[in-house]
Amino acid sequence: MDLETVLEYTSDAITALDTQWNYICVNHSAELLLRRKRDELLGQSIWDVFPDLLNTPAEVQLRQAAAAQVSVKFELFLPKLYAWHEVRAVPTENGLLLFSRDISDRVRALRDEAVQAEIRAILEQAPIAISIMRGSEHRIEMHNRRFQHLIGGRNLEGLTVRNAFRELEGQGFFELLDQVYTTGVAYEGKEMVARYDRDGSGELYEGYFNIIYQPLFDLSGRVNRLLSLNIEVTEEVEARQRIAQFAAERDAILQQLIEGVIVTDVKGRITFVNDAASRLHGVAKLDVLPEDYSEMYHLYTEEGHAYPAAELPLSRAVLKDEVVKEARWRIRRSDGTEILVEGNARPVYDEQGRKIAAVLTLRAL
Repeated sequence: MDLETVLEYTSDAITALDTQWNYICVNHSAELLLRRKRDELLGQSIWDVFPDLLNTPAEVQLRQAAAAQVSVKFELFLPKLYAWHEVRAVPTENGLLLFSRDISDRVRALRDEAVQAEIRAILEQAPIAISIMRGSEHRIEMHNRRFQHLIGGRNLEGLTVRNAFRELEGQGFFELLDQVYTTGVAYEGKEMVARYDRDGSGELYEGYFNIIYQPLFDLSGRVNRLLSLNIEVTEEVEARQRIAQFAAERDAILQQLIEGVIVTDVKGRITFVNDAASRLHGVAKLDVLPEDYSEMYHLYTEEGHAYPAAELPLSRAVLKDEVVKEARWRIRRSDGTEILVEGNARPVYDEQGRKIAAVLTLRAL
């Protein structure tokens, strides 16, 4: 069997260049690799067939092999073929013999790994819990440490969401993921309650989360991954619930008092009027600021003059941090009746000494 026959039937892609850089030999495997018929290549310059090689490290390597008569090995990317080749150039008496093979899959795998590593490094620096899920089954491809903090430090990568969090069945989360994957429309939820096995002990934890499910698209425009952003707001929600419960208990107590009670926020906006105060004024209006107290509640001095809003006991407690005792004024109600009342006002401070409210108590004389 002669050399030409061996070259023709070997699985390696082999080409030969003469001293003028023209193709003088192309085997069948090289035709497949270069996606060119032999007749298209023979007699043609490699620089004319693949002009993208000019001014690249590949050109430097080939010219070095020819000039120094040394073997070289290098990798190159051919844009026209959208492929990576590994090439070994061996000098001969007539030019160069090139042994080539396609390494695109290997290079892309390495690059995918590099991209994945870079994405993971970025996710680790994010101040919120993030996970990326692949495919319609929502397999957890990666998650950052913030996400692991929400699951007791466990590593759930490689598991589908349904297998990783079986206890979420029936809570609507799986359906939302399916919806976003199918429609390609992002979902944002506020203070969503989730009951799940946080640390793998089997005991369910109840937490509140702000959640965003963002679809990620491939080059064809189809959804192939989902990005999940999770911020736990359990402490904030529970604190608000405690405040609301305290306010409800406070209001219930104040409603039982015989004296009228009016409470404001730190800016003087009326937030609470008990039944006794409502009966005295004939009205109970909320969200009223100090400058409107007199007009909205029809307040007058003992002598019957319009009471300057800034001088009212409640206004002084709000605006000047004064404690006002046994002040008197008149209330002219909408039915035309008028009563004289006496009251006390004072600012309210928290444990750190910050003013948080003001309160007025009053009774009819």
